[in-house]
Amino acid sequence: MPGCNLKSAAVFSVALACGTGATLFSKVMFDLESEDSLGQVRKFAKPFMVTFLMFIAMLVALPLHFIIHMVTKPGEEFPKVSTKMLFVLILPAVTDLLGTTCAMVGLLYVKVSVYQLVRASTIIFVAIYRVFLLKQKFYGYNWLGVMLNFLAIVVVGGSALVDPTAGSDVPKGIAVLLLGCAIMASQLVLEEKVMSGDNTPPLIVVGMEGLWGTLIMLCIMFPLAKRMPGNDNGCYEDFDDALVMIRNSDKLMLFTVLYVLCITGYNVCAIFITFLLESVWRSILENFRPIAIWGTDLILFYFVTFGAFGEEWTKWSWLELGGMALLIYGTAVYNGSVRISGMYYPDEDEDDEDKLVSATPTMERIMSSPLIQRSPFINQKGAGITGTPVMGKGLPTTNKGGKKGGKGGYGSTGSSWFSFGKKEKFSYREVSQTP
Repeated sequence: MPGCNLKSAAVFSVALACGTGATLFSKVMFDLESEDSLGQVRKFAKPFMVTFLMFIAMLVALPLHFIIHMVTKPGEEFPKVSTKMLFVLILPAVTDLLGTTCAMVGLLYVKVSVYQLVRASTIIFVAIYRVFLLKQKFYGYNWLGVMLNFLAIVVVGGSALVDPTAGSDVPKGIAVLLLGCAIMASQLVLEEKVMSGDNTPPLIVVGMEGLWGTLIMLCIMFPLAKRMPGNDNGCYEDFDDALVMIRNSDKLMLFTVLYVLCITGYNVCAIFITFLLESVWRSILENFRPIAIWGTDLILFYFVTFGAFGEEWTKWSWLELGGMALLIYGTAVYNGSVRISGMYYPDEDEDDEDKLVSATPTMERIMSSPLIQRSPFINQKGAGITGTPVMGKGLPTTNKGGKKGGKGGYGSTGSSWFSFGKKEKFSYREVSQTP
């Protein structure tokens, strides 16, 4: 298998472990009990707090960017970032905050496997936004993939609704998850529309969204949640009480740290995956992640915690499994990875813009616990990211048509700290993480 070496296998494994851990640890945190500020022992049902922790983990990307730069490019100046772009990143930070908060609220009411699969409906909303708002061209196979994904979500949602072990609040959880997916899709479209062509380094993008998200949570969301009526000491969510509960439980503290570390690790791996792993590896990661999460949840239930945490296998799980298979197949059809006889597919020698339009948000991008792969700049035509390949003129690309660009093209300095792997293995189809 091309690209199958120790380095790519290591990045693949760490990315899969971090992505799986981020989702599972957030669910475990919701199920853990701790003593609150009133001396009562109850579950840590704090979706705002988990969203806040996600932004803290993203914020860590800022010092990581400068540390990596100093280690890999000693003596070189740090890349300049426009002040305008730093403030523009408030917009995706807001949509990220709303979308992730809805996802965390939905996770309170559904099983991890249902949560992970329903979130794949983002691809449906992205298709709608791109066609009707951005007026982009879609082909028949794209729409067939969307229809298959919609059917898969119906099957998965139906399996959760009829499963008596799933709880009585499943409809509420699925509804909030779908709302979150619609918001997340708007973020992807916003990133493509507003920020394409910029040269901001990916980790700066992640870190700045983390900074803005952290400030918005502290200055707006938590004060509002404190004043809204609810079941958390009389309000919707009490930030100070969340800190007390974390401090009073060693297990909750442990999983809080693990959650932040997993998201931070995935932030870094997401950048390396784009440039190190070939498309076949990314396809494996995209399709295997929901399987890994569900499988790990089953292992936790039957072999690790013996029913305390995790997910039980029921007769309705077979229906959910069928929905997962249909989801994976539908995404492959949408991407054009699986070709349907009689469908029209663009010629290989069509211009780059058409190829970019027909690219899809990968499952890795839309199914991560946080939306990790923030930077639309690493795959937009004309982007010039310091220390990363320029996705435009001058980039040596390899696609199905076999056309190659010119020489060089690795960032504004002409070099790349992604110096491992085969640099010529880049194309719009292979590296696109945003729609």
